[in-house]
Amino acid sequence: MQIKDIMQTKVVSVRRALSLTKLLGLFREFHSFPFIPVVDGNNTLIGVVHIRGFFDIFKPYHENILMRNPLSLVAQEDTDIFDVDIEEGMGSLIIVADIMDKKVVKIEENQDLKEAYELIQLNKCEMIAVVDAENKLTGIISMFDIVMAVSKEKGLI
Repeated sequence: MQIKDIMQTKVVSVRRALSLTKLLGLFREFHSFPFIPVVDGNNTLIGVVHIRGFFDIFKPYHENILMRNPLSLVAQEDTDIFDVDIEEGMGSLIIVADIMDKKVVKIEENQDLKEAYELIQLNKCEMIAVVDAENKLTGIISMFDIVMAVSKEKGLI
């Protein structure tokens, strides 16, 4: 069975210039989300927004800065988002490009369902983006989609 046979094709995606305020407005309609795909004007997948990206904006510095400077004496510590002061209007200044992850776990729609399962397991995630041969976003596939397809194939449902 191929991924395109069971993937979810109704996917909310965003552009990199969308403001944080508008992005959060979109999320009000979701119960939960592992990620939101970020696409360019041609629907080419260029990144994803994970929930952890939201928490990164509350940090006084980005962890990558510390990793690039091994001599840094700044201790890495978790930031309590309840103790952070956020200036009014920051939601308009922060955009998707500021918080998106450019390292995207994705799979092509014509690949076998078992390959999607293995990729999800390997990356310890719940869902991944599905693209066509030109890296255009065509859907998402989740562990739940795979479980349901296998259950149906085995006659459980």
